[in-house]
Amino acid sequence: MHPEAPRDLIVASRLLLRSARLLRNHIERALGQFDLDLGQYLVLSMLAIDAGEPTIPSELGVAIDATRTQMTRLVDRLEARGLVRRTVSTQDRRSLELSLTATGQRLLDRAIPAVHAAYAEAWAPFGESGLATATRSLNKLHQTLAALESDLA
Repeated sequence: MHPEAPRDLIVASRLLLRSARLLRNHIERALGQFDLDLGQYLVLSMLAIDAGEPTIPSELGVAIDATRTQMTRLVDRLEARGLVRRTVSTQDRRSLELSLTATGQRLLDRAIPAVHAAYAEAWAPFGESGLATATRSLNKLHQTLAALESDLA
């Protein structure tokens, strides 16, 4: 490392990036028994929350931080398994809307406890107060980075 490098900043950043990757892997291992990855699980979860409301794939893509191409592939796989349904929008015939099928809801209902257990296992060493502190710190970092990104736009 360069002698003038901001060592603490670099170490903290690398730990955050590695931890995010490890957490994602941990959650995906829990989802493996359901043949789902985290992106698919998030789509199913969001469709369940929005049940009865038309959901546009591009809105979901923004919410789960996926590109248009990634969303197309993800929804293709979920639709092929009968977990989601695509329909032409009643308000804009050029748009598609997504909805969760009964099969998708049943799979989600089975997957949720495994995902919640994986989150709990990952964060257990922090305890409630440590989790609250970590959440505040991560939120502050997120807000700072979002502001820096919006300054570029």
